[in-house]
Amino acid sequence: ISMVLGVAMGWMFPEGSQHLRLLSNIFLRLIKCLLVPLLFGTLVVGIAGHSDDLRAVGRLALKAILYFELVTTLALAIGLGAVNLARPGDGVSLPVAGSHEGPVSATKVTLAGILEHIVPRSFFEAAAANDVLQVVCFAILFGVALTQVTGKPRETMLNFCESLTEVMFKLVGVVMKFAPLGVGAAMAYTVGH
Repeated sequence: ISMVLGVAMGWMFPEGSQHLRLLSNIFLRLIKCLLVPLLFGTLVVGIAGHSDDLRAVGRLALKAILYFELVTTLALAIGLGAVNLARPGDGVSLPVAGSHEGPVSATKVTLAGILEHIVPRSFFEAAAANDVLQVVCFAILFGVALTQVTGKPRETMLNFCESLTEVMFKLVGVVMKFAPLGVGAAMAYTVGH
């Protein structure tokens, strides 16, 4: 409903709808700020909470990776099929690559560079930049390290991560109450633009 209302508002009031970008950006920022603590807490609890059988955690991780790879490949196949059938962009003439004066990155992407990028220099730097892959790497290492701690320190940290996860899920519920407003504003801004 909010998407349809947003499209209608953007179409009928294109200039006025440009002021709704603020609401759209606030909603997107709220979503992004949830990501790191939620991801960190759930991964640590998922790994350290099952420290009795780390092999089971490893098998679960392998199944998750295989599932992710399968679903990603399927999504790519569907996307490529849809693009080849619909042929969007036919008739559009774009400038030849390299003919523009803008900055072009001379850095080549290498496997070593990708692997180095996965490991964070600092957890807080990765969290501030919302670099999800680095946060996942740190959370996995932190969870594995937590499985090797015993007694009260382990229990305290595990309770903290469980509490963090619980609070973050409640916060997701609060932010999602604003979803219709944020989505409608984004649609109105886009259509009006």
